[in-house]
Amino acid sequence: MALPQLYQSYTTEKIVSFLGAPSEAQSLCNGQWLILPETAICLANVGKEPKTSFFENGSRFCWVADQPYRVNNDTSSYFVPAQVVGPAAKERAIHLFARPRDSTEFLYLGKLEPSYCMVPPRGENHGMAYFELRPALPSALWVRLGGAPLGNLDFTAVDRALDSLRSPTTVEDRLGVLQTLVEFWHGPIRPEDGYSDAELAGISSPMPLRWWYRWAGKRDNIMSGQNRLYKPTKLTVEDNLLHFYIENQGCYQWSTLSNGDDPPVFGREESKDPWTQEGMTLSEQLILTCLFEAVTCHAKYGAWAALDEDKLSEITSKLSRVAIAPWRWINGTEFYAGQGAFLYVSGRTDREWGYMCIGAKTEQPLQFLKPYVSSDWDHVAI
Repeated sequence: MALPQLYQSYTTEKIVSFLGAPSEAQSLCNGQWLILPETAICLANVGKEPKTSFFENGSRFCWVADQPYRVNNDTSSYFVPAQVVGPAAKERAIHLFARPRDSTEFLYLGKLEPSYCMVPPRGENHGMAYFELRPALPSALWVRLGGAPLGNLDFTAVDRALDSLRSPTTVEDRLGVLQTLVEFWHGPIRPEDGYSDAELAGISSPMPLRWWYRWAGKRDNIMSGQNRLYKPTKLTVEDNLLHFYIENQGCYQWSTLSNGDDPPVFGREESKDPWTQEGMTLSEQLILTCLFEAVTCHAKYGAWAALDEDKLSEITSKLSRVAIAPWRWINGTEFYAGQGAFLYVSGRTDREWGYMCIGAKTEQPLQFLKPYVSSDWDHVAI
């Protein structure tokens, strides 16, 4: 039996003829799902969230119910066919075909893993189901299918800025590195993205933190996402230290001095633990914070995996280590970057294994990973 070819366009009739007999197809959700004995077909109109099906990243597809469907007896997933949800869905191959706004036909995008994550109906739609897509969607196609513009892809300025940290730098130099990094990942910063002097009046903070709030402090997503950089009004002083950054569940905290040109950073795991110097200044901490949140929350392509020291050493040798002391959090967290790829490794202090998270704006900088990828990696979108 002939099979559809990746990224080729087909009519609905042709799609069904590839994967089964039309008479066997059960049509659900106004024809967006076709269920056959050995196959499930998703025919999705794609665009931008939250009302239309969309791609959250290069390998994560979100099907959005556009009407109040009831096609499943389960109370949490009644709006999506039971045949594509949970362990039972492994009985069928799930094929994804998506129709861009500029086409009357559907592009074949690959296979979906069963959905294990559903979001109940809310004001903008009637429910959402998330699926992992294999292989990852090419970035150029991502944009055509409604993904956000990729912005500046020239990583040379970022590589040059991060490399400058290997030489002696001033606090102004380091804030310039942070600015270059932010604009690569998040685009131009507008005047309205920062707090005004009037809004910061009466709030004590050291120079790098005050600089950040004035420049881009209202762009919360840059420095917060997985963890959280406090807003100016949420800064607190305890033990003569200014609390400014916290792990998302409160399992690790960072503090610094309330004033100074570039004071040291302190960290602790529990509120009762003593504060310990992290071995870096506040401006260096802000650089690592931006890198961490970019890889964890903003990279549309990337991979996560627990790896032994041999594989970690091979992979990290392809990049340059950021010349800032590792975070002490998670038994040490080292940062690497190069050629548009950004990586951090945690839990590596015993020199036997570590957990790697790597991300990029497109799939191209991550192609060197392919020889290392295996089925036990937690996430792969390259």
